[in-house]
Amino acid sequence: MITFDTSSLLSYYQAKLGVGTAASALSSGTTNSTSTTKQGIPAAPWTTVSTEPSDLVKAALNGRKFVDEGAAEAAAPGVKGDYKKLFSAYQALNTLTAIANRASEKNVSDSEIKRLQTALTKGLTELTNYIQNANTDGMRLTTGAAMTSDKSKVGVPKNVYGYVTNTLYSGQFDDEVPAFKGDQKFTMSVTKFGETQNLTMDLSEMGAKPRTMSNVVSFFNDKLAAAGYNTTFAVERTAGVERTTTVNGQTVKLPATGDDFALRIRGDSIEKLSFTAPAAKPAVYITTEAGNPDPDKDTKTDDAVIENTLTKYGAGAGAAAGTKVFSDTLEGTVAKVHKTVSGPDGSIYVLADVEKSVESQTIKGDQDVALLKYDSAGKLLYARSLGAADTATGYSIAVSADGKVAVAGSVAGTLNGATTGPINSDSNGTVTDSFVSLYDANGDETWTVRRGGLLEDEATAVAFGEDGVVYVAGRTKSDLPGATGSASKGGYDNYLTGFASDIAGTPRALFTTHFGSAENDTVSGIVVDGDKVIVASKEGSQAKLRSFDVATTVVTENRTSLNSAGIYETKPVTYTKAAAMTVGAVRDLGTLKGGDIAGISIDNGQLYIGGYTTNGELSVGNTTSAASGGSDGFVACVSLDLTDTSGDTLAYYGGTGDDTVTGMAVSNGQVWLVGSAGKDLAGLPTVGTKDGYVAQIDMGTGEATWEQRLTGKDGYATPTSIAVDASGSSALDVFGLPRGAMNFTQSDKIVSATAARPGDTFQIRTRERGPLTTITISAADTLETLADKIRRASGNAAKVSISSDGNMRKLSITPAFKTSTVEILPGKGDSDVLNALGLASGVVRNTKTEDGRTVSADGKGPVYGLKLNLDMSLADAESRATTADLLKSATAAIRNAYREMADIANGVKVDSSSTKSNTTGTAPAYLTNQIANYQAALDRLTGG
Repeated sequence: MITFDTSSLLSYYQAKLGVGTAASALSSGTTNSTSTTKQGIPAAPWTTVSTEPSDLVKAALNGRKFVDEGAAEAAAPGVKGDYKKLFSAYQALNTLTAIANRASEKNVSDSEIKRLQTALTKGLTELTNYIQNANTDGMRLTTGAAMTSDKSKVGVPKNVYGYVTNTLYSGQFDDEVPAFKGDQKFTMSVTKFGETQNLTMDLSEMGAKPRTMSNVVSFFNDKLAAAGYNTTFAVERTAGVERTTTVNGQTVKLPATGDDFALRIRGDSIEKLSFTAPAAKPAVYITTEAGNPDPDKDTKTDDAVIENTLTKYGAGAGAAAGTKVFSDTLEGTVAKVHKTVSGPDGSIYVLADVEKSVESQTIKGDQDVALLKYDSAGKLLYARSLGAADTATGYSIAVSADGKVAVAGSVAGTLNGATTGPINSDSNGTVTDSFVSLYDANGDETWTVRRGGLLEDEATAVAFGEDGVVYVAGRTKSDLPGATGSASKGGYDNYLTGFASDIAGTPRALFTTHFGSAENDTVSGIVVDGDKVIVASKEGSQAKLRSFDVATTVVTENRTSLNSAGIYETKPVTYTKAAAMTVGAVRDLGTLKGGDIAGISIDNGQLYIGGYTTNGELSVGNTTSAASGGSDGFVACVSLDLTDTSGDTLAYYGGTGDDTVTGMAVSNGQVWLVGSAGKDLAGLPTVGTKDGYVAQIDMGTGEATWEQRLTGKDGYATPTSIAVDASGSSALDVFGLPRGAMNFTQSDKIVSATAARPGDTFQIRTRERGPLTTITISAADTLETLADKIRRASGNAAKVSISSDGNMRKLSITPAFKTSTVEILPGKGDSDVLNALGLASGVVRNTKTEDGRTVSADGKGPVYGLKLNLDMSLADAESRATTADLLKSATAAIRNAYREMADIANGVKVDSSSTKSNTTGTAPAYLTNQIANYQAALDRLTGG
């Protein structure tokens, strides 16, 4: 029998916490807040009997201060100096933890969660201000982390003069590649010093030489070398994976899978490459979301894991229509793809909503908008995030003939750097405004406009017009400023507006008009034909087309401005000064009866509109393919003037079940539809639990010339968008090469490479309680200019360097001198940019060792980081768990600071040689369990 003295265990843990004789107060079951060690150290706050958590929550909700040094003195009479600061911070954290725990209890109403969130935010702000202004003696507190360097986790892409294709072949190195057989050729244009030469890469010129990867690469390189170019091809080889299997309980090795082979291009900074191929055919790009929406069959849980993919189907190089070229899974942070369009250079632009991050860019709020540009081979060229502080959704995208991109959607909360008209005054970020962003051909933001009424509104369609006008349409629940017509017909009403830059480059609204029905209305798309703008909308249940005639006034004026060299110069500037809008024709296509409009397009002088409906008798003549029953897809082809019905054509597509349409694309009279497949769709067999489909419709006959059911993860698939490139499928697909120019360069602007926006800020100071200097991000900032700003703001106390990390360039902040200290703090409110830059909040300092402890080299003692986050949330179970963990970590930091201060006061030194016990062996299980039980009891006594 081994006896165990519980008071010894309790004394041991009290000694570990540095609270000395406070143990006796606890072990006797009494409270003695005046208990101190022989060195006069006050009892730690967690050793006294604390207030019930429910009372702490009630007091906080009633407005009691979170940080109260007077309350700390009352709890521990005589407490002073740094101990008082730690006492006060601990009490605030104790209350915050009680709030977080209350929010995690069962059956807490939504209204109470809101009150708890308000109290939590108030308490965090109060505690943060207290710590940032605390004047301590033997140690230092920071709301962030204690660091020796602050290296950004987010970077700016480097220019990488190389390209690696997707896997072209799997097998052995000296095998002939099946895809290289036949008539395979393409043209590679190389521009150097302004001169362009076209090199025809025709594999038939290899004669009888086997078309292996290495032989084909040598053939390409011989042509490049003969032309005097530095660019070369190489074989990219990935070794096959070893395999095993089990036979009669024994592990048996199998031959490795074949090696994977791809092409690598080693480019040159002064040689520009472009690729074309003969006999190009249309390529179809489809985005799909897949995954079981309710794996545990409980609608109350959110356990779905949805996977978004981008797939290319082609018919080039002798392949049949519908041949899959590639299928790439998009980042798991992509929540929803809304739109995909093809650019004039063969690029594919995907508009998506993202959560947490996108392509290493950390977003600021709960959801942001991402613009993703891919080449025709599926390689991501760039990612752009809007940079909303709270939440944003992207609904529509348009690409101009010269490569500009416009994105439209809705935003709630702060959006720095946007040109704003009157917007809603909702400070909680729950009421949405419309936004539209314009990007240049390099993917750099030119401008962003945010505009809204008093109630909710959102931009759902965007298109480019003549004279630099960007047309935006959407829906609103209240009147927009300066609008003609009225938005008070009931529910959501539609609007159309045009934006153009003024002489200074600032966007402004040229006109705004409202239209709609007495029910909820939605704009589904815009197309522009010269000075005619046509809007497709669902007004109530009716499908309608409306035209508007817009006459623009373009002027040229001289403008004086600073050039890149900082010198004023005067240049003529041409811009759209005004626009006069008149309402044109309206065409009612009939009721959709629960259906919707999926898209609108102009092709070969005709207007196409597609969607789905249960109405088999839409008001369009010449039905070439009748409805099948249930909900069917439809495509209508009508005249651009909306009045001439002689050329009408209508085709339905579907089976006996309910089929939907989620996307439409048109090219050369052919129409492609995607959507959810119902029962007996075109007689195609079911391939999954819930299938999607793609169908190519010949409007002349109404027949489907290509159709395919689609499945995905868990047997679920829903296509979300479709785009068609009329020249996107060719022999280039065989070689994994992109159509058009190969761009090796990346934007070096911070606002392009990260979620930072112009006007975002963070703060620094170089001494405790010193003055704060605000650093503001500008639209033109690069890592170099930001580094200069930090150096100047710190008085050169900060050493700021830029280093390479893979294909990224990242910022690093360290002390410039041995005794330098730099504290990095968040910007005020929603302007904080630290998260978007990947920088941590906290104190950066050099360290030294004193009595076995790590302390700041500036002689201020140790620095303790609480790693608090003002954006802590109680919105859902995951957020509440994260908040609880962060508060627990901050509380542990306070305890650690208190213990180390007590050790120092008691002369306790840290000896690394004595940290290891001389005792060997394993403790008996019963003793281990008994100690664990004592620890649990102690935790209950001392509040964890």
